[in-house]
Amino acid sequence: MGSVIVTFRIMPESVETDLDSLEKTVIEEIKPQRLQRLPIAFGINAIQIIKYVDEKEGEMDRITEKIKKIKGVKEVEVTDLTRSL
Repeated sequence: MGSVIVTFRIMPESVETDLDSLEKTVIEEIKPQRLQRLPIAFGINAIQIIKYVDEKEGEMDRITEKIKKIKGVKEVEVTDLTRSL
């Protein structure tokens, strides 16, 4: 079974959301290979993570739901999906 490289964009609930705390929780819960902040607009920053995911049915949905349950997360979007070698 192979794996895919998935890029997720995580939108915080508001401008007041503590991104440092949110990033720490995402790292602990999801264990991404890469994490960075992306400026969106009007002082809002999103968190972008890159995660290797096993290529099996339902795995990406499971991770997306796990991210949505983290306190301070408003929205999660898959922005890129690439098959790894």
